[in-house]
Amino acid sequence: MIKITNLNKYYNKGRSNEIHVINGTSLQLPDKGLVSFLGPSGSGKTTLLSVIGGLDSATGTIEYDGLVLKNYSVYKSDKFRKENIGYIFQNYNLLPNETVYNNLVIALELIGVIDKEEVNKIIEEAKRYSIEIEIKESIN
Repeated sequence: MIKITNLNKYYNKGRSNEIHVINGTSLQLPDKGLVSFLGPSGSGKTTLLSVIGGLDSATGTIEYDGLVLKNYSVYKSDKFRKENIGYIFQNYNLLPNETVYNNLVIALELIGVIDKEEVNKIIEEAKRYSIEIEIKESIN
């Protein structure tokens, strides 16, 4: 389970061109499944995912099954992300001549999941437990 409480993210904080891109956001994601964030360009989807995954910093609390990754070293954050969080970036690192399924298979192989039955089970389970969260003009 991922729980986010009062998350705030700024760009250029304290400057005249300050942008408050994540504004006091709180949400709880399910224990398993696929979550889709939908919204217009610039609404904060990628920023939110970068913060959740530890690729970017913000204020507030992010818990992963009760583990709070606040004030961890870069090494610990990287290790946690490598072992627990998977990304498929919207514009990068996808093989354009492959299907979504095949891109997922390749990603699973990179973390050591190579048994075809296990791969299919993981992908099917993600589809079965999928939910969508629509993000409006800004995350609130």
